[in-house]
Amino acid sequence: MNSEFPEALKINNRKKLPTKEFKDNDKLYHAFSREDLSDDNVIEVNSIRFPDFSCNWGRFSKPDHVRFRKNGNMTDGCYSFTVLTSRYKKIATPVHDPIDDKFFPNYSHIEVRELYEGESVLFEPPKNRKKKKSSKARRLEYRKNLLNNIEIELEIVGTF
Repeated sequence: MNSEFPEALKINNRKKLPTKEFKDNDKLYHAFSREDLSDDNVIEVNSIRFPDFSCNWGRFSKPDHVRFRKNGNMTDGCYSFTVLTSRYKKIATPVHDPIDDKFFPNYSHIEVRELYEGESVLFEPPKNRKKKKSSKARRLEYRKNLLNNIEIELEIVGTF
């Protein structure tokens, strides 16, 4: 593990927080790499994995902390979007899901999980729940909205 590993990401006996703790303007950070960009250096909509989209919660993380994850790279870029954006049309909601890993702990880790029809944004869909078949058009609309509302926090290092 890098000796510069952020203290803020370590679990340190902190408990998982309920979904009601998210504020609409909290930022969620997600890493991206060169492979996620189109030829004109725009993030591709198909690079957004949805549902179960992993991010870091800005309350406990900084943009460069996305680089300190398993399979992360110190050259990764980072974009952000808000909790409000993640809850677009009540299609999904963020769930605090700390990763208690010996080498890559991440207290700030969240998953943006898909909601079923009628579920509240304050409901916590369980991890790895069997997915109902949602329409491709609905998932694409969600990913496009996310992409239209991101802010680039860190550019990719050394690729341009």
